[in-house]
Amino acid sequence: MSKATNTFKTLAGSEYAYTVETGENGEAVYDLTRVFADGASFPIGAVVVHPDYNLDPAVPGLLNIQFGKGSIDRHEREEVPVLGEGDLMYVVGHQLVNPADLIVDEEENDDPNPLINFRRTVLAAQFPTNAPSTRATTATFEKVRDLVTALIHVYQGDKATPKRESQYAAFLNAQRAEKIKPEIERIDAQVKALMIKRAELTDKLNGYNAA
Repeated sequence: MSKATNTFKTLAGSEYAYTVETGENGEAVYDLTRVFADGASFPIGAVVVHPDYNLDPAVPGLLNIQFGKGSIDRHEREEVPVLGEGDLMYVVGHQLVNPADLIVDEEENDDPNPLINFRRTVLAAQFPTNAPSTRATTATFEKVRDLVTALIHVYQGDKATPKRESQYAAFLNAQRAEKIKPEIERIDAQVKALMIKRAELTDKLNGYNAA
């Protein structure tokens, strides 16, 4: 059964067609196609969206935007998106973003069409993998920011997002559990040593009291 194709427009007026599927751990995997006014369309690659991957996030509610499918290692990814220009056609790496950037407070006279803020440099490369990355051009940055802003709106409006996020939370909780186990084992070892020491001292105390 083929995946349904939907479309969205960005604030800058760019139109994209997309299909979305759920990744192994609950990620939303978007395969994107740029659609032009004359009817021409060109697949540009994949962008993956999921909650913050950090086990102890400093800021709650962040989303991770990954350029390309697959591994956390960007050199092992597939379908790296073609969003750049010149010799730096491929946008690589990832971005942690805060969807709260897009909340409009009318009482504060906020911009009615805010764009997402990036916390790190947007990177581009000449080839999708096995090529050094460098700072993307201003034009590429603006295109990526425009696309990611629209994609977050799509992600938040998807009825499947809560289920995906629940699946991703379970994936992170399994990692959190593995992180805690060695600490519990260390404490157990300390408790055992203290219990032995206590028994030794108690035995010595009992000896003194019996004398």
